[in-house]
Amino acid sequence: MSYTKPVIREPYYDCPVWIESEVIRNEVTVLSSDSSSQDVELFLLHLFGYNHIDVSHSIHRSFEELFKLDEVAILGGVAFFDDEGPFILPSCCCGLEEWETVSESINNRQSPWLGHDPSPGVTYHDDFLLVWSDDPQSTINELSNIRFTYPEIAESLNRTRLDLVDFIKNPLYQWLVTRDRAIADKMKSNMYKWFLKA
Repeated sequence: MSYTKPVIREPYYDCPVWIESEVIRNEVTVLSSDSSSQDVELFLLHLFGYNHIDVSHSIHRSFEELFKLDEVAILGGVAFFDDEGPFILPSCCCGLEEWETVSESINNRQSPWLGHDPSPGVTYHDDFLLVWSDDPQSTINELSNIRFTYPEIAESLNRTRLDLVDFIKNPLYQWLVTRDRAIADKMKSNMYKWFLKA
């Protein structure tokens, strides 16, 4: 079975002083209602680092700086999976904040921006599409692909949106509300604006 998930990649920034536990960094972290406290901390570490917010201050001051931003960026986006084995991740310069453009591009049967080095792409056929691990025109590398029917990709991308909503409403909100309810409420509102354009 083929499916998609929202992910962040390579969160290798300094840990905020207000995250008290030791954060073990993963190359890829899936965001959903099943995300752990560790996943939330990785997300926050990455969000603050990628957007150049000073994390040596208190939680209140750090979030105050973050909330001044009209837009944010964070390395990640839509990842494509197949239960049979291969997976294709967003690559360099692809941002989670742009995940909806992937959905729009696929709906319009255009190859979405999924990053570069490698440069994943999509090709369209009558009854299915293929997501390629690198530029489908490239002959330099051996390529893998994941096949989706059009109903499968539409359902998967809708589920990806719901996964992101669930991450915001549950693990992220719960982690923050135990520290400061006002920050949690404002962060939820900003996350909808930054990542869901709502």
